[in-house]
Amino acid sequence: MKTWIYAGFACLLLVAVLPMSVLAQSQRYPTDAELQRLRQELRQKIPQLNTTGIYHDRRSPNERRTRNAFVEAWAKVDPAIAPFLGEWSAIEESLYIYPSKTRGTVCILDISLDIGDFYTGQIRNGKVYTASNLVFFLDSGFLSNAFVSENKPGTYEYANPRPLPGSLQKLQQYYPDMIAAFEKADCFTGLPKPTSK
Repeated sequence: MKTWIYAGFACLLLVAVLPMSVLAQSQRYPTDAELQRLRQELRQKIPQLNTTGIYHDRRSPNERRTRNAFVEAWAKVDPAIAPFLGEWSAIEESLYIYPSKTRGTVCILDISLDIGDFYTGQIRNGKVYTASNLVFFLDSGFLSNAFVSENKPGTYEYANPRPLPGSLQKLQQYYPDMIAAFEKADCFTGLPKPTSK
């Protein structure tokens, strides 16, 4: 019961502190120095994040195996994007990061409460950079969304990536515009096609 109270409080705090528009866009890219500091801050707060219950790993062994197999298959074709692939979860948000037909690019379905958005990201120096000035980086099992709001850099964390749905029909029922944009952008939903030798 206590865990649910803490989770509810954390959720309310997040909504009050981070308006939805902050998560969808950023004033500018965080600088390399800011990203380094944000990474250090993430490492310091991971023990606290793990005790909240929000980031408790609820994946089944089969979900882990399926996601890992997907990542390994894509690592053979486009190693830069592979570690980012999966359905990443936060408090009431999910990021579905899919491969793109363009090497070094990912397709992102960003779902927060009842709002869905689509955008792409390019891999540079082991991080995903989006056109809306967001930078995603991986550390200690977390996917961190780095942004700048009111000239202050910040992060929002996702964790425990699940396998990506192979079919987008269910999401299309709720987010038709997002899925239409995804389909126009030459994104993959499945395993890479085998190359002929």
